[in-house]
Amino acid sequence: MALTETATETFTIGYLTGSQRRPGDLEYPRPGLTISGAISLAVDEVNKGIVGQRGHRLDFIVAETYGEEVISVQKTADLWTKNVSAYVGPQETCEHEAFMAAAFNLPMISYFCTHYATSDKTKFPTFARTRPPDTQISKSVASVLVAFNWTHVVLLYLKSPDFEFGNIATIVLQTLASAGITVITTKYWDTPYHHGYGENPFYKLVEQTYRDTRIFVILGHYYEHLGLMVAMEEKKLFDKGEYFVLGVDIEQYDNENPSKYLRGLLRDETDPVAQKAFRNYLGVVPSSPVGFENFTILVNSYMEKPPFNFPNPLIFVGGSKRIRAEAAYLYDAVHLYAKALIQVLDEGGNPRNGTDIIDHMKETHYKSAMG
Repeated sequence: MALTETATETFTIGYLTGSQRRPGDLEYPRPGLTISGAISLAVDEVNKGIVGQRGHRLDFIVAETYGEEVISVQKTADLWTKNVSAYVGPQETCEHEAFMAAAFNLPMISYFCTHYATSDKTKFPTFARTRPPDTQISKSVASVLVAFNWTHVVLLYLKSPDFEFGNIATIVLQTLASAGITVITTKYWDTPYHHGYGENPFYKLVEQTYRDTRIFVILGHYYEHLGLMVAMEEKKLFDKGEYFVLGVDIEQYDNENPSKYLRGLLRDETDPVAQKAFRNYLGVVPSSPVGFENFTILVNSYMEKPPFNFPNPLIFVGGSKRIRAEAAYLYDAVHLYAKALIQVLDEGGNPRNGTDIIDHMKETHYKSAMG
């Protein structure tokens, strides 16, 4: 017999995020600091819209993971004891958490994590994601290489537990192999590099690989691409036009500040060496969405309110924090869950059946905050 919810009810989302650092940790980037306002915005909207109109309400509990998988798994279990109706998250890791969600039969909608294993719906039937899969950008990389007939390449990537480039590199390697592209050598650096601060790891990496092939593919932050380009320029590899770099960045293109890609951190002027070197560079990056400015303003506004109370250090100069694309995926996750929840309720189904909720999300068309 199907359960039917007739009385006013509050459905609680467990929000798994990494917004803080443990004492002594100076490196964790804390993505939640720039995106968490999106969940408050989305919850507010659905409570004024489709959920509130049915006499129900969404709420959420914040669970801090510090970007650590063990803590994330613990928080997933802890939220279950608090009778959450769904998980939104986790952030950096999700495979073990998604397995737990399946065991609890609770929907888990990830806005950040890209673990490929969670695509297996026989093991993770209650898991969905709003962030585009890494296969999307890896296919773009393969398409560019095939278009230019660059069939032998070197792959360089950032291998750090605080960032997801290692997982993406694995998928890129698989995609390139399927496209008939040979990766001669794969090398990595293990600490984020800001050009002009600290030792440039690319001098060594270039020295180790430049004889192998003339096409380099780099997967890392845009400011690390700068380090590679300068290292290759100073070695005069670009002088005869024989070497080229394909840069892959997973953060959306900043069309309001394009010169930042040619200068080091906290530098006002573009690096003349880099400016010359980038004539031999082609970037594959997510495009900047149209109308994202208004969304950014709203997310920043909600981040300054409870339960987050994250200050905006730029407010006194009339500025706002630049938010990550994941803010849009977080926003989308709430709206998709709310839409599926209402459909299940309208059909007289059990709103706490995670498998049913996810089934109602499949093949759903929606307008993302990304446009």
